Amino acid sequence: MKPSEKQLSNMVSTLPQELSPQEELWGKIEGRLNAPLTETKHKWQHKHWSLLAIASVMVFAVLIGTRLSALSVTEVNISLLDTLTKIHLDHEKQLAHLEQVNRLVNWQSSPYSSPVETGIEQLRQAAKQIYQTLRQNPRDKQLWQLWLWTQHREIELLKQGQKLPVSQNSSGEII
Repeated sequence: MKPSEKQLSNMVSTLPQELSPQEELWGKIEGRLNAPLTETKHKWQHKHWSLLAIASVMVFAVLIGTRLSALSVTEVNISLLDTLTKIHLDHEKQLAHLEQVNRLVNWQSSPYSSPVETGIEQLRQAAKQIYQTLRQNPRDKQLWQLWLWTQHREIELLKQGQKLPVSQNSSGEII
């Protein structure tokens, strides 16, 4: 045996074989065993009702919170839809103004106009689809950004089309 193991075994052999409490506990234990069941049951029922009351208040608070948040979400959606409609109408006004200028310039007679017209038409179709989806989900920030980008790009292409060189042998109006 190693010296540390021998020392440990000596220490274990000197320990008492039984442990007893410093004071007598049996009297307290017996008093609890003989206590009437109604007192314990009454305490449990009181605790039960208080827990039930707390749970009821929490459920009530959650229901009120969901109702209020549903109302605020509806109000936010209505204001977003109003904003969406206003932006759409402003864009339509800008397009109408640019179309009026296009009739005067007649840039469609340019040999380079076909790709521009195709791009404008594709952007209009995409913007239309995005607008319909955005009306169903007005809280989607990425859709907003994409829709605004397509509108901006459409206006840019119309302005670029106005700067295209015009063929002089066209049958359109020349300014």
